[in-house]
Amino acid sequence: MEPEIILAFSGGDDSTFLLNVIDRFTHKRCHPVFFRTPFISPRTFGRVRSSLEERGGPYTVLEVNLLRVPQIVANRPDRCYHCKRYLFTALQRNFKGRREVRFMEGTNFSEVLDERRPGLSALEELNVETPLRLSGMTEEEMETLRREYHIPRGIDDIGCLATRVPYGVPITEEMIKRIDTAEEYLRQQGFHQVRARFYGSKVKIEVDREELARLARPSERDACRYYLHRHGFSKVIFDEVGYRTGALEKTKK
Repeated sequence: MEPEIILAFSGGDDSTFLLNVIDRFTHKRCHPVFFRTPFISPRTFGRVRSSLEERGGPYTVLEVNLLRVPQIVANRPDRCYHCKRYLFTALQRNFKGRREVRFMEGTNFSEVLDERRPGLSALEELNVETPLRLSGMTEEEMETLRREYHIPRGIDDIGCLATRVPYGVPITEEMIKRIDTAEEYLRQQGFHQVRARFYGSKVKIEVDREELARLARPSERDACRYYLHRHGFSKVIFDEVGYRTGALEKTKK
């Protein structure tokens, strides 16, 4: 019997792509696992659970309290290393009794080239496979295959809320909840890709470039300021460039 694949499934584009490829184009058994942590929005959890229920078959929701780990809470530039190490150690411990398993994660090749990925070192140390990266699969190639084989995109693009906090600022549960509250408000107003970058009592709002014109309307900004002031942000800054990944790492404050 071939080893069962234990796939860390976030609901994002990459893990969704990898799960679909395994299910549709191989005969391998795949068991998705979703890490439910304090850094994950309740919206994300709800959408991922619904997706896995619709897929059918076994899956696991693994509760992991990352706020117990001092190296993660300290939020230094190596936070992702400690986070990945803690998550995947918990994953391997959870499936320790099973024979013949392979642990996989969805990092693609483009991410390694374009972004700083300290968490990758932790995956390598724990022998977690990253087949998209190792095969040289770029985001452009994945998009081509999505169209050709009708592979769906991810069902969630919120990701880790801790990425909204500048390095060096210790992370608290209350801080993460405020970030989620700000982003959820914007999504409820009809904005799609949103980020609320946290600077203590200040928050910087990013939306898709296609939606910048709408956010520039005085009525939209006034309503957003009013709502966020009520939820503890004394100053609301509206980014004029538009959403981009890794904005906190590219911008010195």
